[in-house]
Amino acid sequence: MKSKLLIMSMLSLFSFQLINAQETPAPPPPPSVAPPKAPVAPPAPASKEDTTKLNLGNKQIIIIENKEKANAPKEEWEEELDEGLEEMREGLMEARKELEAALKDLRSKGLANEDVEKELKNAEKEIERADREIKRSENKSEKERNQLKLELKLKNQNDENIPPTPEPPKARKKKNKGATVGFIDIDLGLNFFKFGEGISSEMKSDLELKNWNSLSTTLTFLPTKIFLGSPHLMLMTGLSWRIGQFEFKEKLNFAPNQTLVYNKQDNVKESQFMTHYLQVPLSLYVESKKIRGLGKIGMGVGGYAGVLLHHEHELTTTDPNQFIETEEDFGIKNFRYGLTGRIDVGAIKFFGNMDLSDFWTGQDIRNIECGLWFDF
Repeated sequence: MKSKLLIMSMLSLFSFQLINAQETPAPPPPPSVAPPKAPVAPPAPASKEDTTKLNLGNKQIIIIENKEKANAPKEEWEEELDEGLEEMREGLMEARKELEAALKDLRSKGLANEDVEKELKNAEKEIERADREIKRSENKSEKERNQLKLELKLKNQNDENIPPTPEPPKARKKKNKGATVGFIDIDLGLNFFKFGEGISSEMKSDLELKNWNSLSTTLTFLPTKIFLGSPHLMLMTGLSWRIGQFEFKEKLNFAPNQTLVYNKQDNVKESQFMTHYLQVPLSLYVESKKIRGLGKIGMGVGGYAGVLLHHEHELTTTDPNQFIETEEDFGIKNFRYGLTGRIDVGAIKFFGNMDLSDFWTGQDIRNIECGLWFDF
């Protein structure tokens, strides 16, 4: 559009000078084809633009082709280029018509001379040269478009030949285990006697235990956790061997083959019972996820049942200094059952057991034990 305006302004000035020449008696001076020079914008850097310079008389026309158009979308830069070339062609055709009309008018009025015709021919040559540059630009643009089409075609072919990127394998969901079996669980605790209402206060005083010496040790072999649809809810069981130690504060000597028959002797240093039970625990256990800085929190309730395998009475005297171990029947009940509970906070695990059965047959005396438990 700028080229069109420049050519039109040049022709208008040229026609104005020819008309003014009719009023002067002297031969008209050769008309100036080009109007006063207008400031020309500096070309853009060559790395991004291609510049073509045309001389039309004394006027220099600069055609700048922006190479960055190739990076624009295909339809956009082609349409802009076609529109620009079409506008330049239309401007040249109008300028040629204006020159022919001006020359014809001068000849009809007898004002044309050799210098004027020469200038007009030079202007027409410049117009033809500009037309050739436009055609060259069209051919160049056509080559670039064909090259771009070829590159796009090759790119599409390469994309079709490239095998699709395989999707990364999906992480397999971990299946919840039905059960796990450990090696051994150990319960370490202390024994206490709980006396019923039918026990006299004298017997309660006689049978009072040295609690720190009355130890309870339970070994649970192959502890099994049966998960109930979740890794946090389970049944806990196994096969347990329970060893109980009951040491009395009083100096008691128990009579064998009788139930809870004893007498006090001054020379008794220690008097205690040792019991061995084979039992099966069963608990419903709930465990949380790991809590930062605390670990897992768990809680379980359940019960146990067992059978007495062996029991004995151990007596140590001071005069004479001797140890007497009696493996006879002292009336300790053959079956044991009760309730159990567990509370775990991180690595610290507590347990408590309470017998529902009597310790001695026919006597309302029950055993309670509590302490710590460890799993391996």
